[in-house]
Amino acid sequence: MNNKKSNFPADDAPSYESVLQCMRCGFCLPTCPTFALTGRERSSPRGRVALARAVHEGRLDFTEALKDESFFCLDCRACATACPSGVKAGEVMEICRGQARSAFPGGHLSATLRRFVLERMLPDPARLEGSMLPARLYQRLGIQWLVRHSHLLKLGPDWLEKAEGMLPKLEMPLRPRLPELTPARGRKRGRVAFFLGCVMSLLYPEVSRQTVRVLAHQGFDVITPRATRCCGAPHLAEGDRQTARRLARHNLELFLAEEVDAIVTDCAGCGAILKEYDELLAETVPAGRRETFRARVRDISEFLAEAGLRTDGLGEVRASVTYHEPCHLCHAQGISKQPRELLRAIPGVELREMNESSWCCGSAATWGLKFTDASRQILKRKLDNVRATGADYLVTANPGCQLQLAWGVKQAGLPQQVRHLMELLGRATPE
Repeated sequence: MNNKKSNFPADDAPSYESVLQCMRCGFCLPTCPTFALTGRERSSPRGRVALARAVHEGRLDFTEALKDESFFCLDCRACATACPSGVKAGEVMEICRGQARSAFPGGHLSATLRRFVLERMLPDPARLEGSMLPARLYQRLGIQWLVRHSHLLKLGPDWLEKAEGMLPKLEMPLRPRLPELTPARGRKRGRVAFFLGCVMSLLYPEVSRQTVRVLAHQGFDVITPRATRCCGAPHLAEGDRQTARRLARHNLELFLAEEVDAIVTDCAGCGAILKEYDELLAETVPAGRRETFRARVRDISEFLAEAGLRTDGLGEVRASVTYHEPCHLCHAQGISKQPRELLRAIPGVELREMNESSWCCGSAATWGLKFTDASRQILKRKLDNVRATGADYLVTANPGCQLQLAWGVKQAGLPQQVRHLMELLGRATPE
């Protein structure tokens, strides 16, 4: 049912049913990082849903307040986990971002830059890879060392200094170097397709190289389609649902053309969006194809836990680790115990649980740069819990979390090394 009085300024608005479900019980309040930070009702999940409902019912115009809250929401999905009525406030705010772009398009320069990045840069893997060359030269030629030691970045905005400080050591992108077929080793157990995410290929290529190597060692042929495009997560985060749908349609058709048992990814953000293609493409792709695609998508930890990890031949990794749960793994996908099962299966690893392991780290794509002060405060809460574990490694399973946590650990002077789960499992896997 759609409310005819709706004051949403464009098509593709949140459904009336999605905002009508909220009972205002307040179960979401203790789970919301922005509400904990501000204490403002409008910055809580139920407050945001109430704003969207008022717009739907014609009682409120699409105001600056709703625009601000749609982008201030971390979309961490913790509220959805807590909600007894199944309200998905994060998804409602994600859709409202597209409405905000229609209601408040901004200046010509910013709109042109945004369109270039979202519509031309991110959908083109080769163009995206080429854009990283200046950053690699910046590091290799020693310019980064000079910039950091001159403290020049302190003269600019906070987000710029943080973005530069988060940059890991850059290697060549993985996508052009990874074989399209990596054959299984030992007794063959199946055939999978690997969804290589943009950020993983560009910033953490060694993680995904280890993912493919581990899958092959576990007995699976691994197909990595070179024509894979961005999953669409950045576009949904910025309110560009039209481009996100085009990318989703491309990836769905590409991967359904492969005869595989599963579609595996090592990026929690990618996995969450891939599983949401079913809803995103509801009006353009037949239900059967959407359901088939959705049924095949697996996070790497989810897949290995289901298949059963072969531990014969795994080497020992003598280390204590603590695990930070990425929001888009534990809340968006409901995957929590599987990463822990894999960590415990690695010989020599001691898993030390941290308090509030599923509390957001404050990254949330570009949120941590747009709201640098708020992001630091949310991150401090996480780092205090990390410190209390005394673990050698801080392990996670999403590149955005890894960037944020590695930066935070360095800033706080903590001793922990931040690693992706597959780096530890890869270290235990023989060549």
